[in-house]
Amino acid sequence: MDVIFRNNQLRRCYEKSARATQRWGPEVGRMYIRRIEVLYAAKDFQDAYHRTALHLHPLRSSQRGELSIYLVGRWRLIVTKGDSEEVVIIEEVSDHYDD
Repeated sequence: MDVIFRNNQLRRCYEKSARATQRWGPEVGRMYIRRIEVLYAAKDFQDAYHRTALHLHPLRSSQRGELSIYLVGRWRLIVTKGDSEEVVIIEEVSDHYDD
């Protein structure tokens, strides 16, 4: 699958683990990189849905077609579909249940 990052900061956090660790901490940073590697390995969204480690599911409250991928604890990777089933856009990393 082709992976597009919404901004350069997200791309740099994938390319340099030290940046991801600095931004989100060691556990979240490590899982962020691992999840993106799984997305790169998937053929398309159907294949990604079958990769149970991702826990890929649509966000109920989203009006923009956002999907959530489990990272660790309360942290989620938010993605959207690109122009085709073979393109995923990395939108953000969030503490999805932030109070």
